Amino acid sequence: MNGGKGGIDQHTILTIQECLEKQFVDITFSQTIRPTFGFRHGIEKQSWHVVFNEQFLADHTSREGLRHFIEHKVIPKVLKNPGKRIQISKWGDITVEEKNPS
Repeated sequence: MNGGKGGIDQHTILTIQECLEKQFVDITFSQTIRPTFGFRHGIEKQSWHVVFNEQFLADHTSREGLRHFIEHKVIPKVLKNPGKRIQISKWGDITVEEKNPS
């Protein structure tokens, strides 16, 4: 287990990953700067980053509430914005940006 996750519960990360695995492949998690999930859509070969505000994740103690948010808010936003970076604010607001070239 990675001890550098700060205030984010391991179950929170696993819950998000389980939701993403239903539609995407090659899911990675990094917390180098901010909690970020990277993944691809197998058919279209598009890739995305979903960046979470750490406070949002720390405050989300209900796994079902988090699962509902990811499945009904985040994933539809991801699918409508191929190849973008999706950011989740402390308040659960979702914004879409261009990914930084890597």
